[in-house]
Amino acid sequence: MSGTLVDLGKRIRRERLRRQLTLERFSEMTGLSKSFLSQIERGIAEPSITSLKKIAKQFGFSVVNLFQSEEDMNSAWEYQKVAQSPGVKKTGYVEKAEVVRSDRRKRLALPGSKVMYDLLTPDMNRQLEVMYMRVKKGENSGEEPMLDPPGEKMGIVLKGTLEVSVGGDVYRLEEGDSIYYPTSYPHSWRALEGDIIEVIWILTPPSF
Repeated sequence: MSGTLVDLGKRIRRERLRRQLTLERFSEMTGLSKSFLSQIERGIAEPSITSLKKIAKQFGFSVVNLFQSEEDMNSAWEYQKVAQSPGVKKTGYVEKAEVVRSDRRKRLALPGSKVMYDLLTPDMNRQLEVMYMRVKKGENSGEEPMLDPPGEKMGIVLKGTLEVSVGGDVYRLEEGDSIYYPTSYPHSWRALEGDIIEVIWILTPPSF
């Protein structure tokens, strides 16, 4: 078994137990089967990004938090609570410039796959989330489409060929092509051609 998968499973189980949630209840909340969640927690299943987003959503933070140890948990990956609470005024725009050095980006490699994400914004406490994705041919976002909170998303293919499905429609994107769509529509992607397919994803509000 992959050590990374085992560590991931332990953190998910710890967060679930911290909230006093049974596997049955957590299955109801995430829409994932009890057996699949059990396999994830034991490090014997490779969850897709779609499944990880469902799990992280119930904990109130980004997928990246699931890959950090207790002492390394980074609050910068948590979403702005004020932007999610009904009746609370959304945080204003930033008031200063910040540089993210290429060697200091927050990075996430999904276990069991060749998918890697770099966060290009300083943290998740922004109006925008910008992710730089690199994938191998044949990789995909998972069997089940992603369904994010209402918002807008844009993808720009820098290298290779990517297939994107949005609300039942399928689009083939070549190098230089872009796509813009509502995040509340079921959506997914699949890497079609190229040794390394590179894509920039821009999303508002942040929900990775």
